[in-house]
Amino acid sequence: MENAIKEIYRHRQDFIIIGLTGRIGSGCSTVAKIMQNNVSDFGIEQVSIAQNTTDELRKKHIIVKFFQKNWKPFYIIRASDIILSFILEHDLSVFDAYIKKCGVNIDITIIENKFHEMNIKTIQILEKLNNKINIEDIEDLDELHNYLAALNQFNTEVRTILSTNSYRDFTKVFQSIGDNIRRYGEYNNDIDDGETKNIYNISSRINQIIKAYSKYKKNENESAYFVIDAFRNPFEVMFFRERYSAFYLMSVNCSDEDRKDRLLHSEIRMSIPDIEKQDEKENPDDLVKDLKSFVSQNISACIEKSDLHIHNPGEHDNFDHNEVKGQIIKYISLIQHPGLITPSRDEKLMQIAHTAKLNSGCISRQVGAVVTNKQQSLRAIGWNSVPDGQVPCLLRNSDNLIHSHDIMAYSKYEKTNIEFKERMKNMKFKPNVELGLNNPFCFKDVKNTVDLPASLRDHPSIKKMNNQVYTRSLHAEENAFLQIAKYGGDALEGGTLYSTASPCELCSKKAFQLGIKTIVYIDPYPGIAREQILEFGDNPPIVKLFAGAIGLAYHKLYDPILSFKDELKALTP
Repeated sequence: MENAIKEIYRHRQDFIIIGLTGRIGSGCSTVAKIMQNNVSDFGIEQVSIAQNTTDELRKKHIIVKFFQKNWKPFYIIRASDIILSFILEHDLSVFDAYIKKCGVNIDITIIENKFHEMNIKTIQILEKLNNKINIEDIEDLDELHNYLAALNQFNTEVRTILSTNSYRDFTKVFQSIGDNIRRYGEYNNDIDDGETKNIYNISSRINQIIKAYSKYKKNENESAYFVIDAFRNPFEVMFFRERYSAFYLMSVNCSDEDRKDRLLHSEIRMSIPDIEKQDEKENPDDLVKDLKSFVSQNISACIEKSDLHIHNPGEHDNFDHNEVKGQIIKYISLIQHPGLITPSRDEKLMQIAHTAKLNSGCISRQVGAVVTNKQQSLRAIGWNSVPDGQVPCLLRNSDNLIHSHDIMAYSKYEKTNIEFKERMKNMKFKPNVELGLNNPFCFKDVKNTVDLPASLRDHPSIKKMNNQVYTRSLHAEENAFLQIAKYGGDALEGGTLYSTASPCELCSKKAFQLGIKTIVYIDPYPGIAREQILEFGDNPPIVKLFAGAIGLAYHKLYDPILSFKDELKALTP
């Protein structure tokens, strides 16, 4: 019976892939380095159970005990190393030309000298890349280790040299190269428009490494654990999610203050303007418009798709990264053995908000929210959507408005305003009739362009306006608050607001007025709500990032494969 139990959990314990994502400075590389540690390197002692022990301490006791018996080190696959492998398929003179094209002034001979200073074996391994080596043809595990170690060693040298003036120079070059690889297949090619088949080129090479490594580990009857540092493109996340049930995307998050403090004062040495440029590159404002949008970075989208959220506080609150270590071992233990402990209160309530957002008919972004009273009892659920009785944007069709069909779905303004209807006709909607897709539209976007002078409506320098006055939807937090007013309920003073996105300025004012004590969120909403409203006045609410499992991962980690009672019976002689 014991062997049967081991076999049931074997698929959970033999193979795990953790993908990391997060804004620059959030700590992805720190988490990756922690995950490659052995048990003894963590420095985590057994949690003692005392007279006044709480349930949270009991959970920690269970997790630490399991961790000490079952932890296995992860192997790090660095995305920047993989990008370097594409660079090394060509002569370094090609790399020199590309660096200059990116506006970075570095003498390529310094990089060439570092290359030749490496030991003969490393050079031989790297030179194999000129022949576009097939990783799956590597003969054994040692050669694979040497290949990846050589890549990382040279990448460290390249990163140091490119960062001579600013770390932003390194990220600018490598992010541009990554975009080109996804778009053109090779980093130095920008002649044509690219092909969609190249989007997964970097992911495919990472997958080659995983398959080769797993093959050798399987031959040696060992577990294969991987951590990928780090994902910047949401479609690369989809590549692994659709191939591996053992894949989990883990976002590493911290406050903007802690993040900027790390970037300004660590060895990275980024200035405020550099940080702003980096954030603009990693978190574009525009929606997907062309192939370039598919191949570029979008950290916000990656965080939104994450299964696990790790909070990495500033160094003054995070001595020896113990808080981060505790979160890592908790979620890896639950992946290995689902149902070891029950979810935290924040996880339970945020999971409800996460599920609620699926009710949203907004075509831009789905958001869910939950409000509790002072006793942490759930009192209202909301999602961003139009008022009751109106038709959500997702279910409307631009063609129907233009041709006066389904007239009950549109407002008097939309049906009678001549300028609005003319603008609708002139906007470049793509019905995709061949695919059977609906063709909805965002009223706010159309209205904002109508309000612009005609000469500026299509000017490329004009950013899409974000006037919330014209949005058709109530925000998720606003909707949850209104449920209390509409149907009655307890006072919310001292309660908690859980939202899948941090509240905007308007919803922040409502939360403050209602006396909400704590706001927990996953994805930051752009704006000044926190600095202008939530950190001002008497008794401001505590605002904190969510840490925990969400979505499908919530069920995969907390739903036991076998009831604990049956498992105990099977393991009892």
